[in-house]
Amino acid sequence: MKIELEVPDNKVSFIMELIESIPFIKFKKVESSSANQMDTTDYLLSTSTNKSRLLAAIDRSKNGDVEYYNLIEE
Repeated sequence: MKIELEVPDNKVSFIMELIESIPFIKFKKVESSSANQMDTTDYLLSTSTNKSRLLAAIDRSKNGDVEYYNLIEE
């Protein structure tokens, strides 16, 4: 079985020491690949057109101008 853990930076040494102390657990440290990936907000703010659309949508939402959709057809 493989398990992936996300550990806060300030707790890594504690967790590594704990895992190393258990003889039947093999582990390897894998750096997060998501650190190099752009998240959705960064992507939406990456161009002036996307940024203006995102900010306009946020303003509409704050002003109560929202649309509701029933996603399950009955």
